[in-house]
Amino acid sequence: MNQMEDNNQTSQKSGRGNWATPVLAGAFALSLGINGFQAVRLQDVNKEVGGVQRQVNELQASLGTMDKSLRDNLQTNLGGVRTDLDAARKETQATVNKAAMAAQFAARRHADTIVSKLAKSEEEKANQLTQELSQVKENSLQANSKIEGVSTDVGGVKAEVAKTQTELQNTISDLRRATGDMGVMSGLIATNSKELTALRELGDRNYVEFEIPRTGKAQKVGDIQLAVRKTDVKRSKFTLDVIADDRKIEKRDKTANEPVQFYVLSKARQPYELVVNEVTKDAVKGYLAVPKVQITRK
Repeated sequence: MNQMEDNNQTSQKSGRGNWATPVLAGAFALSLGINGFQAVRLQDVNKEVGGVQRQVNELQASLGTMDKSLRDNLQTNLGGVRTDLDAARKETQATVNKAAMAAQFAARRHADTIVSKLAKSEEEKANQLTQELSQVKENSLQANSKIEGVSTDVGGVKAEVAKTQTELQNTISDLRRATGDMGVMSGLIATNSKELTALRELGDRNYVEFEIPRTGKAQKVGDIQLAVRKTDVKRSKFTLDVIADDRKIEKRDKTANEPVQFYVLSKARQPYELVVNEVTKDAVKGYLAVPKVQITRK
């Protein structure tokens, strides 16, 4: 039994030794093949890397050439641009200078024109002022002449006034009093316009002048009415009606320069006086003397 087992084991070992040798040989050959393939592939790769390296070197060389060319071109272009800029700057400066000179020239011409106009205006004003001064002087001379004339006239007027005052005083002293037709002593009697002016200057009464035609129709004189009915030129007599306080008073055959008196009780306590200075065929002319103190109506 054991022997059989030993024989089986020996047979198994012998079988194993028979197939292991070729396998190892194949593996070794495969390993050699792989190594050879790898060596060949490595050589190819190295060749490709060398080619790429050459291309990179060539590219770098080309880039260096291009970079130099670009720098040279850029430098050249920059130089041209600088030249153009300098030329443009000079041209612009020249244009600006030219424009500035033109503007300065125009401003100078404008200023000269203004100065000329101002000078002309001032000259005209000066001439006008001179004319006005001459006119003022002439007016002043004329005014002085007029003032002298006025002074002379004033002196003459003063003398005339003094003369008139003297004549007035003389006229007043010549006035007379008379008893009226009612038996009342009258005021001073005026027989003409000169004496009537003197009475007005005295201011004792208010005086109203009248000229009434001989028509028999009433005519208002002051605050009364008068109607002339008859005149007698030869005898200087007249007849008239006095209408006052709603009543009629007949004054018959009165004489020129005679104080004709009557009361107007609603107006004053003193009598009114009527004086006819002139009697003609168709009218009478004179004045009415009215008391200044009037009764206040209630």
